[in-house]
Amino acid sequence: MAIYKSKKATKDGRQYFFRIKYKDVFGYTHDYTSQKFKMRNEAIDAETDFKIKIRSESLSSSNITFKQLFRDFIRMKENEIKKQTIIKLECIYKNHLSVLNDVKVNNFDFKMLRKIEDDIRSKNFSTIHSNKIIELLVSLLKYSNKYYNTSIEVLKYVNKFKDVNKEKEDISFFTYDEYLLFDKAIDNFDYHVFFEILYFLGLRQGEAQALTWNDIDLENNNIKIKKTLTTKLKDEKWTISTPKTKNSIRILPLTEKLSNDLKIMYNTALKYSDYKKDWFVFGNTLPYTEATIRNKKNIYCDRANLKRIRVHDFRHSCASLLINQGASVALVSKYLGHANISITLNVYTHMYQSELENMTKILNNL
Repeated sequence: MAIYKSKKATKDGRQYFFRIKYKDVFGYTHDYTSQKFKMRNEAIDAETDFKIKIRSESLSSSNITFKQLFRDFIRMKENEIKKQTIIKLECIYKNHLSVLNDVKVNNFDFKMLRKIEDDIRSKNFSTIHSNKIIELLVSLLKYSNKYYNTSIEVLKYVNKFKDVNKEKEDISFFTYDEYLLFDKAIDNFDYHVFFEILYFLGLRQGEAQALTWNDIDLENNNIKIKKTLTTKLKDEKWTISTPKTKNSIRILPLTEKLSNDLKIMYNTALKYSDYKKDWFVFGNTLPYTEATIRNKKNIYCDRANLKRIRVHDFRHSCASLLINQGASVALVSKYLGHANISITLNVYTHMYQSELENMTKILNNL
């Protein structure tokens, strides 16, 4: 909604303020001329009251459709979550829930829910992806109930997808000897350092891409992880945002070799006349892209005669290395920047098998 000042003075010689347009809760713009106000603050107060009125009328109408609801839900979430997350939610809705576009939320019932669930099962998605669809649907229903007073009776029939017959997939990783073979196949020093950081520090790919020389402290031999980068957003070369979780913000010590390698890269960067501290460590003015990193990784794997692991598996390789060297689960969790220890245990429990066996020996000796 906008506040406008009259262009011409009226007969009494004053200029007045008008509220002439507004957007309703569904995002539609309406032409509207309000009463005139002598003071701008009066017009603004009236604008606020009008917005509340519009919201209240919508609450009592209960005619909101899923299409309208999702538009309003996303508008609210834009100030709360990252842009890449918004894009993911829009993609999930468009591909799996847009069939509900014209359905009134209050008319959504058990039969419709089962139809959505059956459709998800027929696509053979992973359990994780299937549950993301259901989680979005649940979020929409709860949001609608909160802001539009619609029914949430159907929520008692919602269940998460489970695959009881599927065993947990083994995590792929490079052993230390395999990493050495991989590293030997690299013919570019900068990429040698990039994968060295992934392997020994366990950074997520986006965290490594986002590193600038401001994040590297070569005097105290540490590295600050406080942001992540993605080049997957439409119409944007790259986007830098906060890391995945609060615990992902961390300071990690550098090994002597890694510190020396970064010094070599730093001294090379200094030779450029336009060098700046906010240059990317990997790429200078332009960060490495996901596609280039993946292609380089595959070339080096093939050249070294090794299995092709994912870029993210270098993070698993780091965890494996730490665990095999006797690091506790608490240390591994903090080092990798997991949200909590339970995530570390859930992912890497099988790697602590030797410790479990040692516990059995201790108990047997009692």
